[in-house]
Amino acid sequence: MPPADWTLRKKWLEQRIELLLGTILPGRNRIGIAVLDLDSGQLIYGRNADLQLNIASNVKLFTTAAALTLLGPEYRFKTVLYGDRDKADKAGEWKNLFLRGYGDPWLSTEDLWKLTNELTVRGVKRIKGDVIIDDSFFDEQRVGPAFEQKNQDSAYRAPQGAVSLNSNAITIRVLPGISDGLPARVILDPASAYIVLQNEARTVGNGRTSLLVDASEEKDAAAGRERTIVRVRGTIRSSETSGMDFHKRVAHPDLYAGHTLLDLLSKRGIVVMGKVTRGIAPPSAQLLDMHYSQPLGVLVRDINKRSNNFTAEQVLKSLGADASGKPGSWQKGLQAVSRYLETLGILPGKYQMVNGSGLFDSNRFTAAQVVTLLRAAYRDFRIAADFVASLAVAGADGTIAHRLGGTPADRYVRAKTGTLNGISCLSGYAATPLSALQPVRPPLAFSILVNDVDEAGGTATAKRLQDAIVEALVAFHGASVAPAK
Repeated sequence: MPPADWTLRKKWLEQRIELLLGTILPGRNRIGIAVLDLDSGQLIYGRNADLQLNIASNVKLFTTAAALTLLGPEYRFKTVLYGDRDKADKAGEWKNLFLRGYGDPWLSTEDLWKLTNELTVRGVKRIKGDVIIDDSFFDEQRVGPAFEQKNQDSAYRAPQGAVSLNSNAITIRVLPGISDGLPARVILDPASAYIVLQNEARTVGNGRTSLLVDASEEKDAAAGRERTIVRVRGTIRSSETSGMDFHKRVAHPDLYAGHTLLDLLSKRGIVVMGKVTRGIAPPSAQLLDMHYSQPLGVLVRDINKRSNNFTAEQVLKSLGADASGKPGSWQKGLQAVSRYLETLGILPGKYQMVNGSGLFDSNRFTAAQVVTLLRAAYRDFRIAADFVASLAVAGADGTIAHRLGGTPADRYVRAKTGTLNGISCLSGYAATPLSALQPVRPPLAFSILVNDVDEAGGTATAKRLQDAIVEALVAFHGASVAPAK
């Protein structure tokens, strides 16, 4: 245990961290560490604290803190159904149906189903024209800055849209056929005319399950007729009765949502004579129903606890639309974040932020800037509870559910991870149980950024280093004497 005297205790922490650095992760890694006392603002420990590094998903801390401050934890995203009609339309008939989105990152098939229920309640029976998707709250850029570095069909790289459904991803479940040699059974969730399925997979009684599933954009399709092609190849054993699930991005969020809505309308018995298309709801259109998301204070938990890239980018673009007017864009969102950071003393030109999720080789911050943000968020009563609650709890949930369990840091650390090839970051708050005789004081803010680690098990070693340092911080915080203010 560290000594109670503040000066000796601070020296103990410095020596402990230096020992851990030299023992666990020696070499040519670039490491930035900052430990801050939230009460006094004093930097308790720093190592390359002003070195700009790729902080990976720790960028989400900046996105969520800015969004909570500027939009408010109570902010809700909405999705609206409008209709227009002619004077000659009969009862239950409408000319066109419009679905307008405002960036909801959590809109689901179930939510669309509930919207169609309101149409049946209102007596809507027939749409003579089209189902029109109004995506105008965002600009037309679907893929975030730096996302072009990897052209993958994985769900985590899904495109953005003001109208977005199921995180703009589809689930493909592959099951064996009823006997050896027959085609595998493939179930799409949700089923949609927007998806073209090419099933080339076979059932085998012997051998192994070896499936390849990919999703790609249909080539040379007419505007408004684009589709995503899902191709399933390989083999699946007949004994694989529970099947296998794959999650893939869709290429056109608006059309994906539109065709899903069209299918749900049909299931409700509402006849649509036209097609799914793109457009803008006219001012004369009548409001039919509206869906609201969970509050932003809830959504940010998805961003920070689970490190959801899609939700982070949706929030950033929505922040841009709110701050600078629609259409929302990455540029407008980043400008809003920049103005917020400037109020904290984190000045433009001293960091690099190009997207809201931290993906790829793009963003650069220092450990000192991270703890500055953490201190500001913790001390802002308007957002502190929601921001801190959004972080993963050591040994309990989120991306650190399986880290630090059974140690003195178990459930006394809330943090955000960040992992890319050769990069591992951990930033958050470290506290400790206090006795009735000890004065109440806030936790420590910390940021441990590790870049350029050896690809062969390097990030795992970096995580061990981070965990050991965090345990030292918990011990340090538990000593009885607080620093002078």
